[in-house]
Amino acid sequence: MTTQIVQRRQLAVLAGGGVVSAASWLLMAPWNVHGWFIGAPLGRDFVNFWLAPRLVMAGQGAMLIDLPAYAETIRATFGLARDPGLLFVYPPHAMLLFAPFSMLPFLPAVLLWTAFNLACLALATRLLLRGAPARGILLAVCLSPPAVAMMMYGHFGGLLALATTVAVLEAPRRPLLAGLCMAILSMKPQFACAIGLMLFCAGQWRCLVFGVGFSLVLAVVSAGLFGIEVWQRFVMITMPMQSSFVTGFDAKMIETAVTAYFAARYSGVAAPLAWAIQGVVAAVSLACGVAALRRGAGEPGCLLVVVLGALVMQPYVSHYDLAIAAPALTLVVLGREPGAAPVTVAAWLLTPLARLLIVFDMPILGVLVPGALIAQGFRLLGPKEAEAPRQATLDAAA
Repeated sequence: MTTQIVQRRQLAVLAGGGVVSAASWLLMAPWNVHGWFIGAPLGRDFVNFWLAPRLVMAGQGAMLIDLPAYAETIRATFGLARDPGLLFVYPPHAMLLFAPFSMLPFLPAVLLWTAFNLACLALATRLLLRGAPARGILLAVCLSPPAVAMMMYGHFGGLLALATTVAVLEAPRRPLLAGLCMAILSMKPQFACAIGLMLFCAGQWRCLVFGVGFSLVLAVVSAGLFGIEVWQRFVMITMPMQSSFVTGFDAKMIETAVTAYFAARYSGVAAPLAWAIQGVVAAVSLACGVAALRRGAGEPGCLLVVVLGALVMQPYVSHYDLAIAAPALTLVVLGREPGAAPVTVAAWLLTPLARLLIVFDMPILGVLVPGALIAQGFRLLGPKEAEAPRQATLDAAA
């Protein structure tokens, strides 16, 4: 009887996630590829990843920091009637990842990009479960609300999820492989720094030496292929501009943020107090992440604390970045680990609705996501709960 109740709850959560995910996609009118979606019914921000390498390789890299010219190029390329408000803010060595896709026409490129990231999510799930889970489990992860948010926005949370999983699992045993994955994470440098700080504080610092070395190699290769000027523009112009969106609180530019700082500032809290709140959350996140690493992050619950901690440590993280946590988060929500906190389930369910919630002045994900980290951290590090139904129950429900 207990097993049947658990299965019904899991099925209800899966159904709720499916409804929310489908609704969030349909609300963006995917049939109109000249509106919010651009060129395809998914992958809005992939426009940046596809266009930036093409401009740089054509000798027009300066356009990436000339926002009016960049917007006009996007409008002309995709036949848009208005400025889509996009900009490219990633370090130049990330273009080593984007360039192969930019060589294809846009529609095949975005479809292949999406499939690649979903495959990475599936592989990360298999590694986390140390085997071949039921297909239903992989489907649940790849169609989870955080994964749908990633697909809608066209980001590379799947690759980052795989790199994070390998880096955390292999840091004690294979520092070279973990260091290579840390170099991949450096394409999102603030997240790489957060994971690196946790690993360092947990005494798993050897992989960081390799990570820095591999990252430097990627930077040198990118400078050789794209020119040193792209790095100069990134450091001198792009980084300060991106930072100003957060410190100056340009809510429109960071409206999908899921951090305590954003929730506080959006709710009218004064900047000094909002930074103090974010500082407390960051300190708790770091402590929970380090404790989880020392305990051994081979289980979904432990890895979830590490990844969520690395995300909410930062003052700005978008909702689509939760795809990095999608394998561990989905497994925990569906019962692979005992005792998913209600706030964790709520954060998982509502992830794709971040933009819609802000339309209604409800920055609740900035409360739910840090709350999920704190709740799961205390559950993980507190007294062990009674054993819950494990993989057989989860497979049956999925």
